[in-house]
Amino acid sequence: MEETLKSILSELKVLNERHQEIMEGQNGLIGRIESIEKVQKKLVTNTKNINHNHEELIRAQHQNRIRIDHIEEVKNVISLGHNEIRELIKQTTMYMAGKLSLSDRLNMEIDLLNDQEQKGLLNKINEKIFLRNNKNAWNEHWDDNDF
Repeated sequence: MEETLKSILSELKVLNERHQEIMEGQNGLIGRIESIEKVQKKLVTNTKNINHNHEELIRAQHQNRIRIDHIEEVKNVISLGHNEIRELIKQTTMYMAGKLSLSDRLNMEIDLLNDQEQKGLLNKINEKIFLRNNKNAWNEHWDDNDF
């Protein structure tokens, strides 16, 4: 019986040692799990920061596209103005050299007048055309008169 008790005690010691080893292993695993959880929290935080930065980059990219479109519009307007100035210089040079036709010359001179002067000139032209047409109409039908 003594031997049985000794064997039981011996087995209990072995079990106790194994239990101690398991507890140490378990504590080591708990420490690793805690480290993994800390790293996981850092990863989640970093992921949130990355997502936030990504959203900011997308907004900045969108704003840059708008700015580029605006710059293209300004470039087109400047280009149109440049072409108009170039055309105006050509026309002025031809006008001064006397190489424009009479109608082109008149059109250019009319374009140089302000709005009020242009309206006044057009009224005078229309009056002359109206008088000429009425004069022709009277001359064509002079024999239709009863007098």
